[in-house]
Amino acid sequence: MPAAEVAIRHAVPADHPAVQALAGELTAGMAPWRPAAGVAAAAAGWVTDACRAAEDEQHVLLVACTPADEVVGFAGASARRHFSGEREAYLGELVVAPAARRRGVAGQLITAVEAWARSRGLHRVTLDTGAANHPARELYARLGYAEEQVTLTRALG
Repeated sequence: MPAAEVAIRHAVPADHPAVQALAGELTAGMAPWRPAAGVAAAAAGWVTDACRAAEDEQHVLLVACTPADEVVGFAGASARRHFSGEREAYLGELVVAPAARRRGVAGQLITAVEAWARSRGLHRVTLDTGAANHPARELYARLGYAEEQVTLTRALG
């Protein structure tokens, strides 16, 4: 399925089960020392929150759909204030179903989030991803996203 066959639109409540079914994909690139069950539960919670917040004008939930209206990806974003004081969009969730990857769907979703942000007068999109999520990090770099922060952790024996 080429990206040209995928349409990006605002999610409706009927899309929420399909979006929630993709939540597990958000665990890609997470640190292997974190408890898998806890990471999966957090991802499911983020997606549930994105579905609930989609009705609020400060949030958006977009879906990528095939011509048969099958959800093959989604992006959830919100307007927020960065700690520096700048208002920005935060891309909290971005998922493309495994069968639809490497076809431009993620790029279409990001472009749609950026358009949503611009329509609200926001001049920056910020996101987080796992350090080991190399495909996502490569995509973001190709699209012009710069790494801004690094989180370090150390286990205490």
